[in-house]
Amino acid sequence: MGISLSHNPGSGVILGSDPMHVAFGVDINYYRGMGVAMASVMKNNPGMTFVFHVFAFSITDDSRRRLAELESQYGTTVNIHTLQTSVLAEFSQFPCFSQHPLGTFVRLLIPNLLQGVTGKVLYMDADILCMGKLDGLSSIEIDEYIAAVVHDQMETTAKTQIARLNLPHHQYFNAGVMYINVDNWIANDTQNKALTILSTQDLIFADQDALNIVLNGRTKYIEEKWNFRYHLVDFLSRGEKNLRVTEPVVFMHFTGPVKPWHDWCLHEAKTIFIGYQAASSWADMPLDQPKSARELKLFSKFLVKQHRVVDGALWHIRYLCARFVRNLKARAR
Repeated sequence: MGISLSHNPGSGVILGSDPMHVAFGVDINYYRGMGVAMASVMKNNPGMTFVFHVFAFSITDDSRRRLAELESQYGTTVNIHTLQTSVLAEFSQFPCFSQHPLGTFVRLLIPNLLQGVTGKVLYMDADILCMGKLDGLSSIEIDEYIAAVVHDQMETTAKTQIARLNLPHHQYFNAGVMYINVDNWIANDTQNKALTILSTQDLIFADQDALNIVLNGRTKYIEEKWNFRYHLVDFLSRGEKNLRVTEPVVFMHFTGPVKPWHDWCLHEAKTIFIGYQAASSWADMPLDQPKSARELKLFSKFLVKQHRVVDGALWHIRYLCARFVRNLKARAR
C-alpha cells in the first residue's frame, strides 16, 4: 500500500554518530504530552544524540512552533511527517477504523515510512515520561527479531488476550514502547498484515491486538523498566496519591484516561510531569481542566477518596449538570 505524506525536516544539527531515532504517532490532543516526553528523554540522557520523528495527520501552527523551539533548546532534530488521510482510505469502511481516531493506527505505518532513514527506531506513545538512561537499549540485540517489547500485565490484560486471540506462543505485549528492527518489520509485511487483521476481526485493543497476532513469536521480551505501565485511575480510585515504584524505571507509561497533564490528576505523577514540562517549550501551557461528564465524575470521586468531601460534592454537581446537558443534546438529535 502506498503512503502519501509531506515531510518537514527539522532544523536541529545532528552531532556525533549513530543517533537514536525515536518516533511518535500523535493526534491533535497529544502534542504537549509528546513534547514533554521528548524533553524527559533529553534531560535524562545528555550525552546521547537523538533524532525525533513526529507522525500525524494534522499539526497546528502552535505545535509546530513549539517543536522548533524544542529543537533549538536542546540542539536536537525533530522531523515532522504529515500523513494524508488517504493512507487508510481503503480500510475506512470497516468498523474498527470508524470506532477510533485515525491517530490510533499511525504506529503501524511508521517503520515503512522510515525505511532507508534508520535501521532501528524506538517507538513511544505520547503519554510516557523517560526517567532513566537509554544507553542500554541500543545494546539490545534484535537482529533476529522484529521488535523488542515488554509484556502487558500478565495476570489481567495479557492472560485474557492470549486466550482470546489464541496466540500460540502465549505472549502478549503492550505496544506503547517498541524498539523496532525496520528491515525485519518490512520483510514480514507487518503493516499490511496488521491493517488486514483490523479490517476482518473484532478486536478489543485494536492495533495492539493486531500487532500481537502478526508478531507473535517474532519479538524479544525485555525488562519491564522499558515500559512500566502506571494506571493512574487505579491508584486515585483508592485515594493513593504517591508514586509507588520499587524498581528502577526508564519509561513510565501513564495508561488509562487520566494523564499527568490533567490538572485534576491528584497524584504525584502530575508534579513530576510539571517538572519536565518546565524543561520543555510547553512550559507556559496550563494543565488541562476536566471537560467531559466522565472527567468531572472521576475528579469528584478522586476528591472524595482523598477526604475532600465538600470539593468532591461540588464537582459531582458539575458532573450531574454536564450529564443533563449531554442527554438533552442526545435527545435533540
